[in-house]
Amino acid sequence: MKQHIRLAKKEDLPELVDLENICFKEDTFNKKQLEYLLLRAKSLVIVVSVDGKIIGSVIILLRAHISHARIYSLNVHPGYRRSGIGSLLMDTALKLLKERGTEKVTLEVEVNNRAAQDLYYSKDFYIDKMLKNYYKNGEDAVHLVKRL
Repeated sequence: MKQHIRLAKKEDLPELVDLENICFKEDTFNKKQLEYLLLRAKSLVIVVSVDGKIIGSVIILLRAHISHARIYSLNVHPGYRRSGIGSLLMDTALKLLKERGTEKVTLEVEVNNRAAQDLYYSKDFYIDKMLKNYYKNGEDAVHLVKRL
């Protein structure tokens, strides 16, 4: 499986919307929100493709005037999970952020999502705090932090 990783571009929007809808049942971004994150927000959007098809993405919000970033979303197509795609996206994102001078990265993850938590812990994220009823469905989240 030959993977290609790169920054997303405007033409990727339809595939990003499809990936979002495949990966999440709740708390999904709609087309307008993804378009904003891709084209207008102070953000980085990184995609992984196989055979020209986007199979993973990470959206990172950059904070103006401070060296802090937030991993806003990490998506991997269900057919490609547990194959290193999430790790590749995280490694690429963290490398780019470090090169930009980012000192701290944060994210939230559902308390019951052990697979995602294991990925983040493997990248040296640590628990900062618990967030009660964080998601629309009432699930709690864990707020994680990594110093670069």
